[in-house]
Amino acid sequence: MDTEDICEYFKKVKGYMKNTRLNDLSRMLRVTRMHNLGKGKAILVAGIVAWSAFACSFGNVNSAAAASVGLLGQAGIFTEGMRLGGIPYRNRNGRVVVSGSASKQDNVLDGCQVRAQVAYNMARANEPRITLDMLDIADKLGTTMEGLEYSVKTASSVKSKIVRKIDKARQSGEVPKQDYEYVSETGDLLRYTQVVKHDDMADMVRATVKLLEEKGYTVDEVDNKYLNESGRYKAVHLNATSPSGQSFEMQVHSQETLAVGKATHAMYEEWRNPETDDIRKAELFREIKAAYDDLPLPKGIKKLNSYKRNTNIA
Repeated sequence: MDTEDICEYFKKVKGYMKNTRLNDLSRMLRVTRMHNLGKGKAILVAGIVAWSAFACSFGNVNSAAAASVGLLGQAGIFTEGMRLGGIPYRNRNGRVVVSGSASKQDNVLDGCQVRAQVAYNMARANEPRITLDMLDIADKLGTTMEGLEYSVKTASSVKSKIVRKIDKARQSGEVPKQDYEYVSETGDLLRYTQVVKHDDMADMVRATVKLLEEKGYTVDEVDNKYLNESGRYKAVHLNATSPSGQSFEMQVHSQETLAVGKATHAMYEEWRNPETDDIRKAELFREIKAAYDDLPLPKGIKKLNSYKRNTNIA
């Protein structure tokens, strides 16, 4: 944004603050863990959070709907025009990060159709509002969010996923879908990582589902990776849809599972590389699985059923 845009931005923030109750601003500071600022800075940050979350999100638009729009020229304007910024958050290490900021310099789907770009941009625009809800849930549960700067999948990562899906379709003798169809089907364009105590994982998943539903979200799937004893990776994944129709993923981890993920990340990248031969892939799979299997099982995690929409969580 240029100077004129910034001035206009703060005018809107100031106007929004006049119509926002003080307890709402206090809540925003609390859930973003920014409440230890001086009063003046605190109110300004809270106002910016409020504006980013509520005014910059397009309440009734989602990436799948956007992909169906075929006559939207100059798609680049959606990237900057629909998203003024993410949500600041002080993480468990005390560092302030901004949600979705990793996509700030990586948000153009090179070589893709306009519809694909628009679908991606719509997800980015919806992120701040969803993020504030996820931070509110974490605050209520006494948990934290990890890697919030990556809450929006970068365009290069999305493009890589499209390429992998196209290659897989061709190898199977199928006709690949259009790139915008792959983008609209990608459930983790927005993704979150909630960090809980290891033994509390099952209970925290249940509590998270309950709070999501109370906020009007639909929990489409609970995927308990611990139930797959032959799997290489352990965590619990939630696939959900916001009240506006935007799908996203939340991974529930403990500090222990995150540590294993970090330690095995290089092996995982090699394992998923299409150029890695089958023998090496099998070797890497065993090594990664062994690292996760060395962790103790979270209390009651085997009683947490995986399910898809319209079934019940145990």
